[in-house]
Amino acid sequence: MKWIVKIFDIEPYMITCLWNDNETRIVDLCNFIHEKAKNPKNSYSQLKDKERFLEAKCDVTTIYWEDSVKMIDYDGTERRGPLDIDPHILFEMSQQKDKR
Repeated sequence: MKWIVKIFDIEPYMITCLWNDNETRIVDLCNFIHEKAKNPKNSYSQLKDKERFLEAKCDVTTIYWEDSVKMIDYDGTERRGPLDIDPHILFEMSQQKDKR
């Protein structure tokens, strides 16, 4: 299984990152985000905002955005949690940096 180790660069809808196999790849999320944004209730639709998109972080597994989804904690308290994308999906959407 492949996962993201580090983010090198973030531009609107494109993230250059290092994978666990030491390969640098560019993930183009433009189509993904614009498709999800067709439904304003979809959690990913908030990433259409370029400033929000640029807040992406890496947890040494995948890419995520903090405080992006409403969650109900074990005690019933509503809180905000991270929004992430499965690293397998990100890998499928990516291209090797030198091939772009």
